[in-house]
Amino acid sequence: MNKVSYFIVNAFTTELYKGNPAAVCLLDTAIPESTMQKIAQEIPVPTTAFVQKKDNDFFLRWFTPAKEIPICGHGTIASAFLLWKQGIVPVNSSITFQTFSGPLQAIWFNELVEITIQKYQLEEIECSLELEEWLGMKPTYVGKTELDYIVELSHEEYIADFKANFHAMKQFPVRGVCITSISKDEGIDIVSRFFSPAQGIDEDHVNGSTHGALGPYWCEKLSKESIVSKQLSKRGGLLYVTPKIKDVAIAGSAVRVLSGEILI
Repeated sequence: MNKVSYFIVNAFTTELYKGNPAAVCLLDTAIPESTMQKIAQEIPVPTTAFVQKKDNDFFLRWFTPAKEIPICGHGTIASAFLLWKQGIVPVNSSITFQTFSGPLQAIWFNELVEITIQKYQLEEIECSLELEEWLGMKPTYVGKTELDYIVELSHEEYIADFKANFHAMKQFPVRGVCITSISKDEGIDIVSRFFSPAQGIDEDHVNGSTHGALGPYWCEKLSKESIVSKQLSKRGGLLYVTPKIKDVAIAGSAVRVLSGEILI
């Protein structure tokens, strides 16, 4: 039997039991996609990232316990953090991840891992009766990206107290639903939660990719160049978001909490 080394890294936090945990598997050689999926089912975290070095680049793929996914912000943050902390890449060097969604860049900046993700076009839509019933209230705003619904509610308490009906979400033609509002806390601009049972994740602890739409939306609404975003899941996490002309920079802390080997 062969072995694969893996590490659990909590992204968007400096605390051991907070943020969004990702497993990062460092591959010396390619392994079958079916084996990647089995490993993701075996390791009890929302996302498992597989990193393989080829020449000067790193190839990166992400799997939930249910399926391979096209983008994962916290899995990318965790992967970059690990490559620097393990000494595989010098901290003063950037990292280019080659993915099926295109190249992703990561840099170490002010003790944070910063990645640049796609800026998602957000189109305002009318709130359907089904979505309003699911929310249990009339939203302030509903937008749709190529992936998700982005829903603004009027108060942070609605975000914190929201109880999602995951069965009812099966009717929504999207990857997930992000609910968001202005934060009431000093130093935090916005709050959000993200639900994505279609990916096998009922509620994502901290979701990075939705900020490809949340960042531009809230920066324009608040007349800011960047925002601090807090995810109000049970584990919670902080993201520092800066929209640019063609993409969005997302930065966060990370902490390594576990390492091991898995047989394949």
